[in-house]
Amino acid sequence: MLKACLFLILLLPAVGLSQADTKLEARAGVFLDAAAIGNNAADQHHIWKEENDTTISEELITRLKNFERLHITEKVYLHFDKPCYAAGDTIYFKAYVTMGQRHRPSSLSGVLHVDLINNNNEVDRSIKLQIAGGVAWGDFALADSLPGGNYRVRAYTNWMRNEGDAAYFYQTIPIGSVIDHKISESNTRSTIIGTAKADMQFFPEGGKLINGIKSKVAFKAIGANGLGIEVKGEITDNENKNVATFVSAHLGMGYFYLTPVQGKTYKANLTYANGTKDTINLPRAENKGITLSINNDSPPNASVQIEANNPYYQENKNKDHTLLVYSAGVATTVNCKLDSPLIKLDILKRRMHTGVATVTLFSPAGEPLCERLIFVQNNDQLNLAVSSDKTTYRKREKVNIKLNVKDRAGNPSTGHFSVAVIDESKVQPDENTESTILANLLLSSDLKGYIEQPNYYFVSITDKTNSDLDLVMLTNGFRRFEWKQVLNNTYPDIAYQPEPGLEIAGTAKSFSGKPLANAAVSLIAVPGGLFTSTLTDNKGRFRFGKLVFSNTTKFMLQAVNAKGRNTTTLFYDQDTPGPAVFTNAVSKLMPAYADNSVRLASANQYGALKGKALKEVVVTDKKIMHYPSNGNLISPEMADQLVTSEDIEKIGGASLKERILEKFYGRARAAGLIVVDGMSMPPGFNINNLNASEIETVAAAYGANAAIYGGRAAGGFWLITTKKEKGLNPKDIVSIGILPIVPKGFYKAREFYSPKYDIPTQASSRPDLRSTIYWNPELVTGNSGTASFEYYNADGTGSYRIVIEGIDDKGNLGRYVYRYKVE
Repeated sequence: MLKACLFLILLLPAVGLSQADTKLEARAGVFLDAAAIGNNAADQHHIWKEENDTTISEELITRLKNFERLHITEKVYLHFDKPCYAAGDTIYFKAYVTMGQRHRPSSLSGVLHVDLINNNNEVDRSIKLQIAGGVAWGDFALADSLPGGNYRVRAYTNWMRNEGDAAYFYQTIPIGSVIDHKISESNTRSTIIGTAKADMQFFPEGGKLINGIKSKVAFKAIGANGLGIEVKGEITDNENKNVATFVSAHLGMGYFYLTPVQGKTYKANLTYANGTKDTINLPRAENKGITLSINNDSPPNASVQIEANNPYYQENKNKDHTLLVYSAGVATTVNCKLDSPLIKLDILKRRMHTGVATVTLFSPAGEPLCERLIFVQNNDQLNLAVSSDKTTYRKREKVNIKLNVKDRAGNPSTGHFSVAVIDESKVQPDENTESTILANLLLSSDLKGYIEQPNYYFVSITDKTNSDLDLVMLTNGFRRFEWKQVLNNTYPDIAYQPEPGLEIAGTAKSFSGKPLANAAVSLIAVPGGLFTSTLTDNKGRFRFGKLVFSNTTKFMLQAVNAKGRNTTTLFYDQDTPGPAVFTNAVSKLMPAYADNSVRLASANQYGALKGKALKEVVVTDKKIMHYPSNGNLISPEMADQLVTSEDIEKIGGASLKERILEKFYGRARAAGLIVVDGMSMPPGFNINNLNASEIETVAAAYGANAAIYGGRAAGGFWLITTKKEKGLNPKDIVSIGILPIVPKGFYKAREFYSPKYDIPTQASSRPDLRSTIYWNPELVTGNSGTASFEYYNADGTGSYRIVIEGIDDKGNLGRYVYRYKVE
C-alpha cells in the first residue's frame, strides 16, 4: 500500500529572527495540499501537524539555520558587451553582486575585485570596483600588442574567498591578436580525444545502488578537453550476460536502469564516438539499503519515490524517516513512517523558486542516506518587454528603444539593468554556450564542476531541454554545502571578512623600530579633501576603513607619538596578493566564427577608426616591449603615442619637453594633464624639472583613453613613467612623521563612446565598422518599471542584437534578447 505525507513549509528566518518569529513563519502556509497527495482519500491519512514534528526534523532545521546564519552566500555575475575581442579593444562589463539564496542585491560587500588572467594563467591586470546597490561596472583596455589566446576574467568579493575558487565568477574571453591574427592555444587541452583516455563516470540516482531495487544510473563521458563526448555501450554482469544497453543523449550524458542482484558485479563496455573502446566497473551494490528517486518531468509537481529493500525494511519497519527539501534558502521537512517498503509523494513546485533544489532522505538517527538534485523551472523571472520605433533601420540611423519591466504578479519593477547592442555580422554569439544572468546565478553557481552550454537550458524551454537539464542534476553535486559539515558543525572558520569599503593600514614605530602605542595617525587627501585620524593599538598598528577613493587619489599619512612629537616612522601596508590562479580545467579553443570576428574587429579598430593602414604590412621578428605602469591607470603601450627612454636619449641638446614634442605628432602635442607614476601634477607643472635620464616612457593618450582621468584630461594627457622598477614604493621610504602614499583605489570605468550622427563634427565620411554598437552598464527602471535609451547604428548591415539583463531590488532576475535589421 502506498503511503503519503503532508507537510508544512518551514521558512529559514533572516539573521537575527527570534524563535517566536520562526514559529510564526512555520505556520504561514502549507507546502503541499491534500489534493496533491496520493490518488484517493485512503492514501491521505498521514497528516503531520507542527506539534507532531520529530526531534530529528527540528534538529536538521536548527543546524541548517546555523549554517545559513554564519555562511551567507554572495554570488557575482558579469554581463559583457560581446563574447570575443581583438587586441586593442576594450572589454566592457557590468557586475551583479547578490546575497542569499533569493539573489537580493548584496549589501554585505562594498568592494569587488576583478582580474584579467592571461593565457599563461597569470593575473595580467586587477582592478577594484565600488559596489553600490549590488551593482558595479568596469572595463579592461587591451593593448595593441596583446598576444591572442583564451583569457579569463575572474570576479570575487573578499567574503567569497571563504568558499574558495569554486565560488568565484569566471568567464573565458577569446582575444584575437592584431599582430598575426593567430589564436594562441597556450594552456588549452587538445580536442583530439584519441590522444588521451576519456573519463567516464556513473551516478546511481540518490547516491547508491541497492540490491533488489531497480535504479536509474546516470553517466557522463568527458573527453580530454573536458567537454562531453558521445558514448554508447552495454552493461554486463560477472557471468558476461547483457543486462542493459545505453547511449548518450546530451553532451556525453545519459542514463539506463539496473536492478542489481546480490552476489553479482557489473561492468560497462564502452565505445566512444571515435571508435575507442574501454571497460569500467560499476559501483558495487549494497546488500541492505534504501533508495530515493524523483520524476521531475511534470511542471506542477515532482514525484518522489522512497523504496527500501527487504533487509533494510525489516530492520527499520515503522521507524520515522525524514525527507528534507531545500530550495532558495527555504527548508521543508517531511516525516514519513516506514510502514511499507514503498512510499510515494508529490512535491508541489508552485511555491518554490526557479533554481537548484536538493531533496535529502535522513535516517531515524538523522544521518543523510540519499540525495537528489532537481531543477525547479517556474515562471518567476522578470518580464522584460522591449519595443523599438522601427523594425528595420538604415545605416547610422538613430534607434529609440523602450524597456518595460514587470514582476511575476504584473507589477512594475524597479531595478538595475545593462544593455549591449552588437552587429551580429561581425560578432556572432553562440546562445547555448554564452554565460547569462539566468544560467549563471540560477544554475552554474550552485553546482560543482563545469557546466557545458549553460544557456541551452534557458534559451527555449522544452521537454527536451528539461530532460537534458535533469541529466545535469543527476551528474553534478550541490556546491552550497555538504550535510556532513552542517550536521557536525565542522564547516571551515571564517577567514575573510566582508569589505564595506577600501582600507588603508600600517604601522607606526619609533626611530629604534619599536612599535608605538597610542600614536595619533592622520590620513590626509592631497590636495585637500578627506581628513581623518585614529590611534595606534599596542602593536603600533593603525587602520582606516570604509574609505571611498579613486585610483588617482594621493594621500599623506602623518603621525605624532603619544607625547605629541612628530618623530615617528611610518610604514604602509600595500595590497596583499589576491587568491592563487588555478589552471583552467576547461579552456575551449576559439571557434572559427570568433576568429573571423576578431580579424574583422582588428581591421575595423586599427584600419578605419585609428587611421592605421593594414595593407602591405610585413611582420618581422620584433620583440614586443612591456613597460612598467608604476601606478598609472593604463600601461604605456596601451596609449595612443609613446616615447621611450631610448628615444629621449637619441635626441640630445634640447629640453626634455622639446625632445618629447619632436617625437609626438597631432593631438599628442597638447596635454591638459600630466601624470607621473600615477600622480596627477598640478596645473602649470614644468616637465623640464624632471631628470630626463630617470624617465622610462612618456605616453600620450586622448579620446576614450583620456576619459579615465576626468575633465582635465579632456584634451589629452601625458603619462610619464620613471625608471624606478615599481614606481612609488612606500615601504622603501623612511618617513619621519609623514608618509606620501598612492594606494590602489576604486577604478573609474570608461564611458563607452557612441557617435551621434546628427552632430556635424561626428558625422564624418570615415567608415564606422564597430562591432559593439552600444553599451550602457546602468539602465535604471523607476517606480513605473520603464526606461528608454537611444543610439546610432554603425555602417554594418544585417542583424543587430540587443541583450538586456538585470535584477530588481527583490532579487528577481531578468533577461531579454531583441533583434532588428539594418539595411
